[in-house]
Amino acid sequence: MVLSIADWILKIECRSLAIEALPNWKPFLMPDEADEVAGEESLLAVLQTEVSLPACGGSPTTTARPDGRLLCIWLLPGCCCLELAVPDKGIRCRLRADRNWRHVQTDWGLNGVSDYDLLNDLLMLTFIYASAFRHTVLVHASCVVTNDAGVAFLGPSGIGKSTHSRLWLKHIPGTRLLNDDQPVLRLFPWGEVRVYGSPWSGKTPCYHNEGVELKALFRMEQASENRAIRLSPLQSFRLLLGAVLLIGRDGMSFACISRTVAGVAGRIPVYVLRNRPEREAAELSYTLFRECL
Repeated sequence: MVLSIADWILKIECRSLAIEALPNWKPFLMPDEADEVAGEESLLAVLQTEVSLPACGGSPTTTARPDGRLLCIWLLPGCCCLELAVPDKGIRCRLRADRNWRHVQTDWGLNGVSDYDLLNDLLMLTFIYASAFRHTVLVHASCVVTNDAGVAFLGPSGIGKSTHSRLWLKHIPGTRLLNDDQPVLRLFPWGEVRVYGSPWSGKTPCYHNEGVELKALFRMEQASENRAIRLSPLQSFRLLLGAVLLIGRDGMSFACISRTVAGVAGRIPVYVLRNRPEREAAELSYTLFRECL
């Protein structure tokens, strides 16, 4: 199975039933020979499933608990080992990747519907860390497109990102939603920054295999009045770094992600948008967005 995400090719060796169980993958599905046509320079990673892997020894380098799941990571000299578990359901799987995440193996196997959700998580982890070495990051944001250009709204869960996107959809003619949770930012060598849809969009089923030039970023803050403040490149860098997903304590991927984020922060206007959830706030951010075109 071959997927194209942000114009990167991912080859997944798994049972074909996965594409039916994971409809969010369908817009990104390519012909099986797409990886050969695209060439080695566009091949991001190969993910092999149902491979027998030994347990990781010793204490993990870092742990996290995203969405009630337990993620343990071992950063070793020649590889990265990962264990993802859902304690409440008694589900556990392992993953092993080379240090550039080009070749990835997992012992994931099909035992039930919930296993497909786990495969979806494994694909996202593979994309995050493989793309880190290719000037590409997955960012926690809601993103809309208008005038064939993209704008993204950043901030923690519950701050109003999706609400502000809906205000644009309602009040800014010609606006459409690109992704409502995990769009992709890609920095090109000639300086262009593009934002892409991805197979991961939170609670909103919005899966578009499309990319447009990114023109502005807004960090959402709830307030009693509507006001926007332009950030400096250094302030923008710090803000964006907190919005991207990365492996803590991994110097290799962190260095690459930092360079990508610095490149984006130096090229794309970033604002703090202190706002109420109302039409006037959307019109304010749209006015600033138009100035960036």
